[in-house]
Amino acid sequence: MFIAREKDLESLQMCYDSSSCFGMAIIYGRRRVGKTRLIEEFVKDKKNLFFSAVKTSNQDENLLGLSKVISGRDDDDFPVYSSFSAAFNQIAKMAENERLVFVIDEFPYLENDDGWFSSLLQNTIDREFRKTKLFLIICGSSVSFMEEKVLGSKNPLYGRTGMIMKLLPFDYYDTARWFPSYSSRDKAIMYGVTGGIPYYLEQFSPDKSVKENLLSGFFNRNSVLFNENEFLLKEEVREPSIYNAVITAIANGKTKFSEIADSASVSSGALTSYLKTLKNLGIVSKVFPVGRQEEKNSFYVIDDLFFRFWHFFVPRNYSSIISGRIRTSYEIAVERLMNDYMGKVFERICTEYLEFRAENLPFPPSAVGTWWGGNPKTKKSAEIDIVVTSAIDDDVIIGSCKFTNLRMGIDELRRIEEYADAMGTRGRRHYYFFSAAGFDESFKEQRNEYIHLVGIDELFL
Repeated sequence: MFIAREKDLESLQMCYDSSSCFGMAIIYGRRRVGKTRLIEEFVKDKKNLFFSAVKTSNQDENLLGLSKVISGRDDDDFPVYSSFSAAFNQIAKMAENERLVFVIDEFPYLENDDGWFSSLLQNTIDREFRKTKLFLIICGSSVSFMEEKVLGSKNPLYGRTGMIMKLLPFDYYDTARWFPSYSSRDKAIMYGVTGGIPYYLEQFSPDKSVKENLLSGFFNRNSVLFNENEFLLKEEVREPSIYNAVITAIANGKTKFSEIADSASVSSGALTSYLKTLKNLGIVSKVFPVGRQEEKNSFYVIDDLFFRFWHFFVPRNYSSIISGRIRTSYEIAVERLMNDYMGKVFERICTEYLEFRAENLPFPPSAVGTWWGGNPKTKKSAEIDIVVTSAIDDDVIIGSCKFTNLRMGIDELRRIEEYADAMGTRGRRHYYFFSAAGFDESFKEQRNEYIHLVGIDELFL
């Protein structure tokens, strides 16, 4: 099923239609995010050559694969080109008089340290492809490679593309489209499990309950997702055990740089490199309170929701999963802890709602994030789930999010007002309260132009 990439398809089509001569698009993003599926949908009604490179030490294998794609044959009786240059020249001939889409998928597998393939392709573009009606799509899953080696200013291909698309996971709303009959609460949970990665969504059936999906597709020692954490790290990094130790440290509450280094037994110099790689992969992010970018205020979080879910539930249930006994303990070991896990996920959902889905916000947003600090009145720490600053004045949105089974009461308003005082604001405050279980009647009576109550169902309208 193909869902939720309408705007991406539209952008590709606009680039394709912008000229009847040579055109080029670069598409990249983390593994499993749906790049190949998007391109397949784009080219399904167009004449195309779709070449997927393979990881190999012998590029003759990839030349053989490209030769077969050019031939259009399903059997093994096809001409093999003597070089990539010869193959590219044939593609140029095929696109001399008619529009042709040429896709190079997993581009990083073709390159080596000296950049020979990029140089060859650049030379072919300038000498041959620009004379044709070819539309070239270069696609890659290694985010750091694509950004540094392909899009970097020193790369031979720099400046030759008409479009650069970094494909992102679905947001909470588009993720929910995979489960149209689910309750809003269950839609939110499945976003917390998959992080909006299309490949992960495909492992679950919209006709099964959350429980049955998780038991068969996640808490199952033979399932793809149970083993995905290890597989993805092995695919992306050279020292997966060390990277896993870093992720585990953060998952266990070691969020400061020094804490992570001590817990993972990694030197400070090496940890800087590991964290940079994990940030490039979208697994980890560094967080600052809104308006306070000092290093001493920062900490690290697991940004990838799939990794966060895996590290929250799998280690504590590992023996039950391996032995197949997780079904008998699911209610205690998973269901009872779901609200605890979903707290931060719900904050992200509500943040995405304010950034991209909410209508009639009081002002155009500028910075969006969270805030924490000391409360000078109570001498205790204070934390605000969502803070949105205005792009035009000093007004601010203050957001509070609760994923519990209890209705939110008016005491939450008083608490957040106190925290906002601790934060300190100059303009008007617009309070947004988000609750998975709804609101007390007394709280509903407080609604006005500055106090907004948003139930979970409203997020999915």
